[in-house]
Amino acid sequence: MNAVMKSVIAAIAFGVAVNAFAVEKDITVNATVDSTLDMTLSDGQPLPSSVEMQYTPGVGLAPTTLETKIWSNDAGKDIKARLAATPVLTNTTGSGTATLAVKLGTQAITPAPSTLDSATLFPTGEVDQGSVTLPLEIIQATTEPLNSGNYTGMVSLVLTQATE
Repeated sequence: MNAVMKSVIAAIAFGVAVNAFAVEKDITVNATVDSTLDMTLSDGQPLPSSVEMQYTPGVGLAPTTLETKIWSNDAGKDIKARLAATPVLTNTTGSGTATLAVKLGTQAITPAPSTLDSATLFPTGEVDQGSVTLPLEIIQATTEPLNSGNYTGMVSLVLTQATE
């Protein structure tokens, strides 16, 4: 009995010793997936959640440009682009606003839908490399001096794929 008891105690001690060195790490993984359409920087990185526009006193805001690509699951379907609303920067520490304009490639983007031709976006007909590079330009609609302060606003670009 003594030998059996020693074996059981040794097995329990060994099991505790092995478990004392175990570690478990949990990582939550999230992904937002639209299987039909996406827009990234031209190198495939996500678009930044914010950009800084440079201000020149007496002149106004300098345009900000991001080199982008559109990704689609169908190179034969045109893309519709529009703004959710006309973007406006509001002075959060004083008075004043600045209306912005947006261009994608050579096309002005407004709240009314604009069509981006699929043959121009995907000239080879392939989608695995994304579209041609398109500059996304955010511009002060009327270049003019602004009141001092901290301005903030949102550019909401909406892309949809044509159904035909």
